[in-house]
Amino acid sequence: MAKDRLTEVLERYEAVIGLEIHTELTALNSKMFCGCPVEFGGEPNTRVCPVCLGLPGALPVPNEAAVEATVLAGLALDCEIARFSQFHRKQYFYPDMPKDYQISQYDLPFCGLGYLDIEIDADGAAQRVDLDGGAYATRIGITRIHLEEDTGKMIHVGGAEGRISGADHSLVDFNRAGTPLMELVTEPDIRTPEEARRFAQKLRLIMLNLGVSDCSMEEGSMRVDGNVSVRLRGKTGLGTKTEVKNMNSFRALHDALAYEIVRQADVLDEGGRIVQETRHWDVGAKRTSTLRSKEEAHDYRYFPEPDMVPFEFTSEWIESIRARLPELPDARRERFMLEFGLSRSDARALSEDADFAGYFEEAVAIAGVVLAKPLANWALGEFSAYLNAGSVAVSEAKVTPAMLAELVELIDAGTISGKQAKAVFAEMVASGDAPGGIVELRGMKQVSDVGAIEAAVDRVIAASPDEVAEYRSGKTALLGWFVGQVMREMRGQGNPALVNEILVKKMG
Repeated sequence: MAKDRLTEVLERYEAVIGLEIHTELTALNSKMFCGCPVEFGGEPNTRVCPVCLGLPGALPVPNEAAVEATVLAGLALDCEIARFSQFHRKQYFYPDMPKDYQISQYDLPFCGLGYLDIEIDADGAAQRVDLDGGAYATRIGITRIHLEEDTGKMIHVGGAEGRISGADHSLVDFNRAGTPLMELVTEPDIRTPEEARRFAQKLRLIMLNLGVSDCSMEEGSMRVDGNVSVRLRGKTGLGTKTEVKNMNSFRALHDALAYEIVRQADVLDEGGRIVQETRHWDVGAKRTSTLRSKEEAHDYRYFPEPDMVPFEFTSEWIESIRARLPELPDARRERFMLEFGLSRSDARALSEDADFAGYFEEAVAIAGVVLAKPLANWALGEFSAYLNAGSVAVSEAKVTPAMLAELVELIDAGTISGKQAKAVFAEMVASGDAPGGIVELRGMKQVSDVGAIEAAVDRVIAASPDEVAEYRSGKTALLGWFVGQVMREMRGQGNPALVNEILVKKMG
C-alpha cells in the first residue's frame, strides 16, 4: 500500500482500530488443562492426551501457573483484576478443536479496564499523554485480558496462503490444541496502522520482560487480529467494521490495516457499503479478501464450564502476584535517563530487553556512572552489531560486561584511541580475551608522550615543505593529512588529540 495513498485517505477519513492479541504462554511447562508439554514443532499429534483431545471421561484441571501469568500481565498493564471469574465453553464447530468447543472466558475475564501508553510522533491520537523531553504518547485502553486454550493447527494443502478455499485436502495437528492462550482486547482507540504496530511491539516487549512467552510471531506464539472501520473526519459514530486475520509480523499488521482502511474508503466513496466480515491478509498479493462472515458472541453459545468451579481471588493473593512484577521497559528507561544522564532514545534502546539492560548496568557498575554514556554508545554500537551479526544471545556473548567496561576505561585513560578500540573489540570477539591483555600483546598502547609526538611532527613537517607552505597559505583542510602522516610515523599509536594540538602549534 503506497504511503501517499494512505495519507490522502486519512485526510478525509478517520480510522477506528481495535486489536485482539493472542499470546501463547510458552514459558509454562504444560498445557492449559492437562500435563502435555508446550513446545513448538515436533511430529504432528504426538503431544496430546485424552484431556486435550476431548475424549469422554477426561476432566480438565486448570493450570495454576497460567492463571497467575495472566493476572501478572494484567497488573503490568494497569488492569483491574476480577475478584470473581470463571471459564466458559465456547461452541466451536471447526476441526482444529477435537471436542467441538473451546474452554475460554466470556463475561467474567480475569482482567479488565487497563491501558498502555505508546510514544508517537504525529498528532491525531485519541488520548494524548505528554511526556518529558517534548515527546508524547497516546493511551490505548485495554478492554479485557482473558485466558483460554489454543486450537490445533490446520494445514490446507493446495489452497492459496494456507487457506481452505481451493485446497485439495486439509491436515490437522493437535499438538498446539490446549496450549494456554492469553487474549488481550483493546478499546477502539487506535487511529493509524503505525499506532497499531507500535502497540503490538510494545506489548511484546512487556510479555518478554514478564517471562511468560517467547512471543514468536513466526512460530505463532503471538498472533494479532485487527478490527477496523472508517468514518468521515468530524463524525463520531462508528462505521461497520471488518476483522483482518493472518497478520504474522509487525510489517504485515501495518500493511494489512493500511490496505483495509483504503479499501473501505474506496467502497464508501463509490456509494457502496461495508459488510461486517472476517478478511484474510494475503501476504504475497498484499491485499485482504473475504474469509467468512463475522461471528458474534451469540454464535458461540457460551455457557459456564460445568467441569470447573469459578475462581475467587483474595486481595492478598493479587498482591502476592503484584510483588512478582519485574521492572518494565518504561520504568527502566526513565531510570536510565535519571541515573545515567542518557538521552530518551538511548535509554529506550537499552531498556527494552531485560538481558541487554542488565548487561549494560553491570558494565556501568564496574566502570562507574561517569562512563555510562560511552558505555551506552559501545553497547548500542559495536556490541549490538556483534550480537546481531551472529544472532548471539546476550548471555552467550564472549564480550562480558567486565570486558566492555575495561575497554571503555582504556579509552578514557588515553591508553588507546577510539580507532584502536575498534580493533581491540574485534579481537575480543574473535578470541574472548580481555582488552588489556590484547593491548599489551599487540603493543597498541597509545603514545601520549609530548616529546615523542613532537619528534614525529618535526619529521613530518621537515619531509613536507610544499604541504606546509600550502597549509600556511590558508589551506587548513590539509591538517587532516598531516595528522594521518604523523599517525603513520607513530604506527597508529599517537594520541590523536595531542597530535592535532602540536601540529597546529608548530605550523601556525
